[in-house]
Amino acid sequence: MSSDSNKADEAPVKGHTISEKTADSKIDDESIPFHCKSCGLHETVHYFGQQPAFVYGVVYTEPTYIMKDPFQPPVGKWKSKPEYFIALGAHCIRCNDVVCKDNGCHFFFKHTYCIPCVKIVISTFPTDIQLKIKKQLSTGQ
Repeated sequence: MSSDSNKADEAPVKGHTISEKTADSKIDDESIPFHCKSCGLHETVHYFGQQPAFVYGVVYTEPTYIMKDPFQPPVGKWKSKPEYFIALGAHCIRCNDVVCKDNGCHFFFKHTYCIPCVKIVISTFPTDIQLKIKKQLSTGQ
């Protein structure tokens, strides 16, 4: 895991080091920067955490970068209609790098792994998962 002693405003959350400001954001209009270490995708998301207030009935198993769908009109506060959203990415459980949900950037099995880390620890996965990883690696890159 990478660490930076100069980041005094960061606190560990379930094995991840993330800023306290974004650890469990409940503010719908907050702007949180997202940058995929693997492909370089830059975007501004509205939430980082496991249960966004603007998405009904969805709880993620790990902190996830989530944005409201920019192609849908905003839903009024008085309406009970759920908002559409896009889950952009998460932190790699092994190295803590931020990666997007593209198949060429991550693999998910219980946790998110970046592709370089999944290549290193592939032998620790069950055999059927190893086959899925090999298939994803052969088609994704």
